[in-house]
Amino acid sequence: MDHSDQAQQNNLVREQFTRTAQVFGDFAVASRGRDAELLASMVRAGAQDLALDVACGPGTLALRFARHVKRVYGLDLTPTILDRAHDSAAAERLANLTFVLGDAQALPFADESLDIAVTSYSLHHMADPARVIAEMARVVHHGGRVGVADIIVSEDPQSADINNRIERLRDASHTRTLTRGEFESIFAKNGLRILGAQIEEQFRVFDHWLMVSGWKPGDRPYEETRNLLESTLSDDLAGFHPRTVSAAPGSAPELHITNTVLFIGGEKV
Repeated sequence: MDHSDQAQQNNLVREQFTRTAQVFGDFAVASRGRDAELLASMVRAGAQDLALDVACGPGTLALRFARHVKRVYGLDLTPTILDRAHDSAAAERLANLTFVLGDAQALPFADESLDIAVTSYSLHHMADPARVIAEMARVVHHGGRVGVADIIVSEDPQSADINNRIERLRDASHTRTLTRGEFESIFAKNGLRILGAQIEEQFRVFDHWLMVSGWKPGDRPYEETRNLLESTLSDDLAGFHPRTVSAAPGSAPELHITNTVLFIGGEKV
């Protein structure tokens, strides 16, 4: 992806997370605490560590890591959601958090200056996710750790294609979801010895999944996403494991899905 394409993608990300800063921020901070703790354990976060939360959003990881490390830096591209993270840190009286406006593909940190670099649910928004992981590996010292939590897709190209089509209908800032094999390959290419990897299936209600992206029933992105997802009810081609569940009498059935999430941590050798 060339410079102009990267700039366009950055603009899409800023637009999406400026528009949804409140609703997405509320969801991520409230519901992903366990994810943050799992990743903190996987990268062996310790009391003397300097850590970086890349594409920190509302502070999904940073707010939790602050309880485990000496200092954590939260970096994000979107000023509005970074302000929200700052407000949350202030409300929780966390004094060891510093927030930085910047691009994950060109981290403003010196080589080998940190102990830990982590990111969550961000790489499928990146123009060049491999470059982001390379940057994370660059800024940690030898023996430092890199951790990622993100959605993954099937190794089957047809399944991955329709999964990504659904994701892009839901959120125009979505680029491409990686496979587990791609994550493992990128880690290896950047000298990261895998410390642990874990896959989890995370339940989502479709309407809420669309709400945190800023859409409600009747909005075109909502309807187009639902229609394409429902076309996979019989064969689960996209890998979302969609199913309909009876709701209150007189109400339309709820659509439920599952996101497949990979937690992976590596040590720089």
